[in-house]
Amino acid sequence: MRRAFLAAVAAVAAAAVLILGNAPVAAQTYPIHPIKLLVGGAPGSVPDLVIRPIAERLSSALGQPVVVMNRPGAAGSIAIELLVQSPADGYTLAVATMSQAVFNSYLFSKLPYDPLRDLEPVATLVIGAMIIAAHPSFPADNLQDLIRLAKDQPGKLLVAMPQWGSPPHVVGLLLARSAGVELRFVPHKVGPEALNAVLGGQIPLLIDAPTAISPQVAAGKLKALVVTGSRREAVLPGVQTALEVGLNDLEGEAWIGLVAPAGTPRELVHRLNRELSLILNAPDTQALMAKFSFRSLTKTPEEFRALLEVDHDKWSSVIRGGGLKLD
Repeated sequence: MRRAFLAAVAAVAAAAVLILGNAPVAAQTYPIHPIKLLVGGAPGSVPDLVIRPIAERLSSALGQPVVVMNRPGAAGSIAIELLVQSPADGYTLAVATMSQAVFNSYLFSKLPYDPLRDLEPVATLVIGAMIIAAHPSFPADNLQDLIRLAKDQPGKLLVAMPQWGSPPHVVGLLLARSAGVELRFVPHKVGPEALNAVLGGQIPLLIDAPTAISPQVAAGKLKALVVTGSRREAVLPGVQTALEVGLNDLEGEAWIGLVAPAGTPRELVHRLNRELSLILNAPDTQALMAKFSFRSLTKTPEEFRALLEVDHDKWSSVIRGGGLKLD
């Protein structure tokens, strides 16, 4: 009887160790098999180009493959829906653009996920501003000139941009609200179509990322009027930010981050965050991201969640105020 009692006590103790010690052990051994990384854009899209070199470096750091899986469609919602349906075990992650994690909540009436409820913020990756540019014949050379023209011609100035509801479009709405002007936004299927419309003189203004605009400025085919970010762009050092010219409300930068399903163990999230911070702060990664006109953005998971909450407050009013809906 004594032996049986001692054996039972030992079994209970062993079970308690397994239960209580499971989380630390998981953190120490994670990962033990490949990680899936969902991308809501097609191969060659901006999120895809950004994440592939980062995923390669993360694979080396973790000792397991990080397999990029493209699931484009529905403004990135397909990829995020697949993510939130996956086990919260650290083995399925997703790239989250600002569109997927913020804008879509207000662009779609029935989004199949709630970013603030269903996503576990892992790490911010990169951030970049927009450029407002014009055809060389346009009679404005800076933001102040543009605002004066727009006030003289309310609703008549055309602005080319990528798809309806894209970050350039939403930042354009912020410009119109901040400056108190009315602009007409002209969406295109892809960014290059919007660029060609301005290069060809059909539309006078363009809003897009620096990578699309800076080569044309260097060639004299476009002139850059203003940067929407918190700092000047390295590729366009002579172009002022909106903050520099006194439009303090016009700060619009698009970020990309990495998320997991809600409930993913905290220790796994922080392990991924630490590895990604090292990768993003490495000079070679920063140089590579600069080629896409992004700069590395490192935040803790808690800081990333705070960013999500702040951006939901900011951009919801812009999108709703502009009457913008995609369904």
